[in-house]
Amino acid sequence: MYNAKRDGYLNGASKAIPCLGAIEGRITVLEVVAMTSLGLLLEAGDRHAAVDVVIQIREAMRAKCDEIKLNPSDADSAIGYAQELVDATFDAIHALHN
Repeated sequence: MYNAKRDGYLNGASKAIPCLGAIEGRITVLEVVAMTSLGLLLEAGDRHAAVDVVIQIREAMRAKCDEIKLNPSDADSAIGYAQELVDATFDAIHALHN
């Protein structure tokens, strides 16, 4: 996502839209941070807290999708992707403990 303060220096006009590699890198960072954070919560053994976090993530995703005015299909896709990340984290933690 373009950030005027960060991306506007030097060749700002040519950097207004990040390349696909930059977008993929940023998405990867977000995935790793999200999965690591939820994984640490699960490893702490507080499954109720983890379930609460998942509920809050869904609510926050819905609110953010509404805020940026995503159409319902794209919003459902984004929320589904968030659920995939959560499921992958649960699976990874479960595999570590078996």
